[in-house]
Parts: sequence; structure tokens; C-alpha cells
Amino acid sequence: MKKRAAVLVFALGLAICFAGCGDKKDDTSASGGGEQTTTEAVTETAKGTTESWGVYSEIFVPDGMKLTGGSQIDKEDQNTVWVQDSRNQLNYYVFGISTSEDQCKKDVESTREFNKDSDPQDISIRYGDNEWKGVTYKYNGTTDVVQMYSVIGGKAVTVRIGGYAYDAASTKQILESLKIK
Repeated sequence: MKKRAAVLVFALGLAICFAGCGDKKDDTSASGGGEQTTTEAVTETAKGTTESWGVYSEIFVPDGMKLTGGSQIDKEDQNTVWVQDSRNQLNYYVFGISTSEDQCKKDVESTREFNKDSDPQDISIRYGDNEWKGVTYKYNGTTDVVQMYSVIGGKAVTVRIGGYAYDAASTKQILESLKIK
């Protein structure tokens, strides 16, 4: 279990390093000060497929994106899955199973502290039956980066997003579709 947590933390650290390199803009982004609370996201519907990997029994993959299972360290890691832009892999969603909700909160706080010069904003948004909480900021002032978590099926799930806003249509579809074994 400690190995899985270490792998997830390392993969998320690498994702942080690569998050700002993308240039894709999505249709919405977070702005303003204080806590961001959104109850309704963009309703545009993308075409795509529903796929699975490891503990993720369902996850929506929009057209133009691809699903990659495993972490950067362990390609067979059943607890980590990526949904990446096929043209620019630096625009992504990476999901991981955390050891606990408390650990997720610590990861969000660490992200907020590490990126304090980028004006991080607290966020809370409901997609389907799940409440996602976390932090968002603009890497280099332009690229959306998000660190969020939710408890799904009794498991603490984290998502690190690079290049897409937390309230973008693609984010909504992917997060609403997520089912855990």
C-alpha cells in the first residue's frame, strides 16, 4: 500500500511539472477571488467512448483523447488512469486512488502552498452524485491546473487536471462518468 501511495505521489509530482507546458484552451475557466463554488457546469456534450482500466469500471473518453492505464513509474498500476489529449499529452486528467480522504486534503493543501504565487482558488463542485473539492490555479498565468478529490464507492479518488478548467464541459462529462469497482 505504501508503494502505491509513493507511486501516486511521484506521478502527481511529475504531472505538476508538465502541467504548464500545454497550450490548449477550454471553453471555461475559474476566475475571481476566494472559494469557487459551482453547481452547474457547461452543458455542451462531447462525443466519445466509455472505457475501463483497473479499478475504474467506467470512464468517459472524449473524441480526440485517449485512455492510458498505469502510472509513469508502473504501467500496470490498476489504481492510476490517464485521459489525455491525443495531440498534446500535456493536456490531461490523471486519476489515482488515495490512501484516505485526509491524504487527499493534504495533497490539495500541498498543491495550494506550492503554487501560492499563482493565486490558487478553493473549489467545490458537484458532478452527478459526487462532490469534488480542491484547488485550481493558472500555471504561468494561462494554463488551467486543478487538484481535486472525491469519495466514490467508499474510495478516496484524486484527479489532477492539466490544460482544462474544473468546470469545463469535458471535465464534467469525465467526472460524471467515473465508476469505481
